[in-house]
Amino acid sequence: MAKYIGRQPTVTNNVFTGDANFVHSQGSASAQWVINHNLGKKCAVTVVDSAETVVIGQVTYNSLNQVTLDFQGAFSGKAFFN
Repeated sequence: MAKYIGRQPTVTNNVFTGDANFVHSQGSASAQWVINHNLGKKCAVTVVDSAETVVIGQVTYNSLNQVTLDFQGAFSGKAFFN
């Protein structure tokens, strides 16, 4: 289940404002994660595996509210957006 941490975003004209953060939990192992964060910006992304080791992958910004993360192998973990 994804959740917001820090300050909750506000919506003005269908655009999020404020410095909100978002955490995506990837429960099933996958080499590609498509994530809707709905923060309305190109976020900085940090990914960790289930052992909390930082994992480097390719970040593709599909829109201001969605990214695709591609990795060399499948794993589960979390993606932190801010």
